Amino acid sequence: MADNILNDTHVVLNQTNALNITFKERKLLAQGSLWHKIIIHNVSMVDREQVLKSLLNTVHPLDLIPVNYKAEGKNAQFIARNCGAAIEKLCRDNMIVQNPGGQSYILTVILGYSNTTETQLNVQSNIFEAIKKRYDAKSGVIDLECFHKDPALSELIFCVLSQPKILYFVLQLCKPLQPKKLKLGNNELRTINPLEVLWSCKTLVCLDLRYNLIENMVGLSSLKSMQINELWLDGNPVCQNYDEPGYIQAVKEICPTIKKLDGVLLGLEGFLAYRRNYAINHNAEPIVDQFLEHYFTLYDSNNRTYLRGIYHPQALFSISTSYIPGQQTSVTTKLEPFKKYSRNLMKLSDFSKTTEQLEHGQDNIARRLFTLPRTEHDPYTFTVDVLYYTEKQIIFVVTGAFREPVDNLKDTECLYCFSRTFVLAAREFGEFCIMNEMLHVTNASNILASRAFKNVRVTKPKNCTIVQKAQSQTEKGEFILAISKVTGLNVEWSKRCLEEAKWDLKKALETFVDFYKLDKIPQDAFRSDADMNTYTKTESLTKQNAIPAKEPVTKIETIPVINELFRDMPEGFDIESWRKLTKSKRRKLRILTRKEKEKQLLIAD
Repeated sequence: MADNILNDTHVVLNQTNALNITFKERKLLAQGSLWHKIIIHNVSMVDREQVLKSLLNTVHPLDLIPVNYKAEGKNAQFIARNCGAAIEKLCRDNMIVQNPGGQSYILTVILGYSNTTETQLNVQSNIFEAIKKRYDAKSGVIDLECFHKDPALSELIFCVLSQPKILYFVLQLCKPLQPKKLKLGNNELRTINPLEVLWSCKTLVCLDLRYNLIENMVGLSSLKSMQINELWLDGNPVCQNYDEPGYIQAVKEICPTIKKLDGVLLGLEGFLAYRRNYAINHNAEPIVDQFLEHYFTLYDSNNRTYLRGIYHPQALFSISTSYIPGQQTSVTTKLEPFKKYSRNLMKLSDFSKTTEQLEHGQDNIARRLFTLPRTEHDPYTFTVDVLYYTEKQIIFVVTGAFREPVDNLKDTECLYCFSRTFVLAAREFGEFCIMNEMLHVTNASNILASRAFKNVRVTKPKNCTIVQKAQSQTEKGEFILAISKVTGLNVEWSKRCLEEAKWDLKKALETFVDFYKLDKIPQDAFRSDADMNTYTKTESLTKQNAIPAKEPVTKIETIPVINELFRDMPEGFDIESWRKLTKSKRRKLRILTRKEKEKQLLIAD
């Protein structure tokens, strides 16, 4: 029946009859086995891609897949099938295709031009061959960027992935390859709903959607059912709808497992580490991120002398300053506290003084850091550039904004820009120390000032100056002493509590409380009463340029944490009282707490 129609009565649609489609013509459009021929008039001087994109934009979001595009004289033609809705849309537009760059295109459509028996095209095998050429089996990456320009396809099919039907078909062919990373950049995608076909592909963890036309997060909703931990979205209109924290939060709602966004590692828990990282070796990123978190937390604390342990005994440190005129901060920023220590070789008239402002050794560096103004850094403005990385040495530069904390609202805020160049050297236990540091300070530019401190930062308690997990062997030793001091446990049992909690201070204290309430801590686990008096608190720096004889690398304020953990103890019980009890009275208190319904307080005078 179809063959008779093709041989005798294929129908021509043009501007004279396009607005009056008959039942017969709609019947032809509904037959999936028929090829329809579409002729575009007077396009000999127009690029193939421009013509077809204008046509596809006209019928969007309806399906139309151009096959066998050819130029004939002044005209061009191609065939397509299963495109009845798109052709009806062209008929309603009276066969006119708007061309944003010039004169509109006029079409003629021949319905039922051929059938799939007469015109056999193996489109699927051609597309799959193109996909295999773009697949790297070693890395598990399928690169489908600018897929419609692939030489293996350009002569046969205009395979634009912006059409949902084509994208679904191509992704279906990708599925057997079980990719780890899929690159879909520069394909003018408006939606990625066809990615649903890859929901069962558990290997896919990285998705690159850069430079497409995705306008909102709704277009990314299909990612909710996938385990994507690395996503690239920059270059899409959706990125302009959010500030940085809002952008991160919106993406996290779509991709709960996200760890890296637009090449930026989202950071460690509890620290706003959203910063731009440029690393020559991605193995450097976790080390540098951990270092920056630790360094700037201590630097912004009330006592910078705790940074002493991070520097090598023979480390070098220098400061330089410069002034940027014509900025909003030019009037308010005070560079004098930094300028008096500046070692700007370009402005030195006496080169014999080049070493005067060069601090040598960790003690001298700690003194210098302590004399500088108090600071608060904004990690959202950080840019990190790793210049050199090996297992034994790392060189990187970090830039960003900081300000001096103000005591009241009447004080003028001083906003600065900084650049720190660090040279880190490896030492034992997998730690790194600073061998050389150069600090450069300027007043903030207008652009930086407009971005700085606009995001709400999660603040830590004032009495807690570091994260609760020990990062180094030195800090582990300090944690052991802290646990021993507050609980009365000896060093061995203090270490056991910390090891049980994987060196998490709070969990270690919780472990102690749990064991204590269950009476599982033997008497010999506690220090003798005489030994308890030998443990004293580390004295903080009280005079300018004074360094404690042996300061800890970390300052741990455990008293408030312990009081919170002991909230189930008898009323009025606090850690200061606990520390005053003898071993026997502690044991008695422990038994009473466990057995009696009414809570009692037994504290030694």
